[in-house]
Amino acid sequence: MTLNKTSKNNSSNKLIPRNELIQRFKSVRSFTEDLTKPLKTEDFVIQSMPDVSPTKWHLGHTSWFFEAFVLNDAIKNYKTLNPNYSYIFNSYYVLMGERFIRGNRGFLSRPTVEDVFNYRNFVDENIIQFIEECSEKDYQKYSSILKIGLNHEQQHQELLLTDIKHVLSFNPLN
Repeated sequence: MTLNKTSKNNSSNKLIPRNELIQRFKSVRSFTEDLTKPLKTEDFVIQSMPDVSPTKWHLGHTSWFFEAFVLNDAIKNYKTLNPNYSYIFNSYYVLMGERFIRGNRGFLSRPTVEDVFNYRNFVDENIIQFIEECSEKDYQKYSSILKIGLNHEQQHQELLLTDIKHVLSFNPLN
């Protein structure tokens, strides 16, 4: 069986109302943050092996995805909170520019955890405003990218849990 991207029966291609997309966006983004609530600040920065990413990196990376593929592309003269975040939070998107070495993410004490949460809020506010105010043509173009971004964030929710379990497995106080 092959997938037809233009299939009218494919619900992932269906244009959903803006308010539903905003609700889904808020729900997925909120759930990611809920997963981190039991953690202490120190838990957000540890990288227990090269294949594990720090929790704050997951939070920043999923925000960067929305900024890179929607906000930077759709909004003329969009101003990012910090231009260095593209370098820090890019993972393997070669066409999007240079990226920080994966196995060294745990060496970064900056941005702080607070900075990363501020970045998430900044991106969230801009995405919601974009969904509410963009033209119908832009909504048709970017709603599918937003849905891909939400699926991407859900994948990172799974990775986040796996990585947190690995990080905490080394702590004798657990």
